[in-house]
Amino acid sequence: MSLERIGTILGIGMLAALGAYLVGIGAVYERLSAARRRAHLGWFLLGLSLAGLGFIPSPIPLGPAYRFTVNMIQFIVLTGLAAPLMLMGLPEPFFDPFLRSGPLRGLGLRLTRPIPAYLTANLVFFAWHTPILFELASRSVGLWAFKQGLFLIASMLAWWPVLSPARAWPRLSEPGQVLYLFFLAMPTTLLGALFTFPDTRIYNPTALGFEVCAPASLEDQRMAGLVMWVPGALIYLGALTVVFFRWFGKGET
Repeated sequence: MSLERIGTILGIGMLAALGAYLVGIGAVYERLSAARRRAHLGWFLLGLSLAGLGFIPSPIPLGPAYRFTVNMIQFIVLTGLAAPLMLMGLPEPFFDPFLRSGPLRGLGLRLTRPIPAYLTANLVFFAWHTPILFELASRSVGLWAFKQGLFLIASMLAWWPVLSPARAWPRLSEPGQVLYLFFLAMPTTLLGALFTFPDTRIYNPTALGFEVCAPASLEDQRMAGLVMWVPGALIYLGALTVVFFRWFGKGET
């Protein structure tokens, strides 16, 4: 697939996501203050821009020698930065059509509770990092982009107990958020360790067709593991620190 075609598809996808957002927020525009409109739009645009970086086939930014490292950076950007920012860009009235439907309201409440949200998101993350699915996704830019899209959606679900914009599908209390964020940092730590310590490449390079994200070398795999291990976990621990001091500050007043 040529760079021009990849760029065109990425641009169309981002414009479609922005268009859907503007249609949704336009329906509740009058119910938001000017400050909230600007804040929500700003957060969403920043998150969407970062998400776009996560859909660039990974050999492009640094070349094929570090394609797996780039892929792990994209994973962190999608799951740790783009997803929470896009979630912060969604105002509460945006969800009114879903909340008016009893079945959808109930389904949303079940999915956004901490344990289902955590387990569902991590099932997606770990499943797509198994050799069989990872190598399958590495054969096609289209399937790889589908995987990245699932990562983004799953991570928005994972962040929901901390950043929920809808009171009907509520956030955890601040002590609960601290504990939840601690556990949310564990998967990236575990995946990072799995990629860092082995003496052989986890994924079989000869089994891959279009090698959009497979490790180019053992060094590439180990560097990717360290990137996921340290910066990936620090995002969640940083959020945990913010929540903790907000909670501590309330106790002082």
